[in-house]
Amino acid sequence: MAQKSVFEVYAHEYDLITNAKQREKPHSAEVKAIIERFKPTNVLDAGCATGLTAMLFAKHGVEAVGYDRSKPMLKVATEKFAKSKLPLSFVSGSFEKIPKRMYGKFDLIVCLANSISGVGTVANLKASLTGFRNALKPGGTLVLQMLNFEAVKEDIPNPIRITRNGKILYARYTIRSGKKLAIHINRIDLGPDPATQEPFYHEFEYFSPARVIDTVKKCRFDKIRNFGDLKFSTRFGKKSRDLVLTATVPS
Repeated sequence: MAQKSVFEVYAHEYDLITNAKQREKPHSAEVKAIIERFKPTNVLDAGCATGLTAMLFAKHGVEAVGYDRSKPMLKVATEKFAKSKLPLSFVSGSFEKIPKRMYGKFDLIVCLANSISGVGTVANLKASLTGFRNALKPGGTLVLQMLNFEAVKEDIPNPIRITRNGKILYARYTIRSGKKLAIHINRIDLGPDPATQEPFYHEFEYFSPARVIDTVKKCRFDKIRNFGDLKFSTRFGKKSRDLVLTATVPS
């Protein structure tokens, strides 16, 4: 049986693991840049986790729907924003099977923070991008962000970050080997004596930027552009940490 993700087991700690509080201000600037560029009235946040990105769109007056396959994550998100009065809601589902009731509903879909890698296979990537296309209105835009795995050194642990919540530490790093990438998260509890640790491990076949760009084209998107950041201030290059791809559904 596959090990459950740390984010499934500890969904209530997700914001602490990923430094959500510290990320809110810089990410708000990124969301503002997306809004200024594409001027959406509504947005689907695909891979919303506990709702940070969807909430920031809603704070800027854009009706936001957070969409995620993880029910524990959505439970946390729903509870967090239940009393916010923001134009914000959450829906459970997979990227590969966007509900038909969502077809043609959105001006903008964002799929950020490497969420697309979780679909696992090229067939699922194509199904997901086709679903995104169906959910967009004519002229609607997809903004897709993913790690540029080809810029990650091979067979060497690549540290991501260590975060702390009281006596609990979360150490994250990745290892790329061939066409596969392993993400390691070690949850260390310093409270007991001796301290305890829970290692979590997830391996998947990553998508190269070229593969993603080619699949976006095959899914009949138009006006495909590639950037190195979510403020669209740099062009994508081989050494870019991220690929930020924007594409439009023909009107």
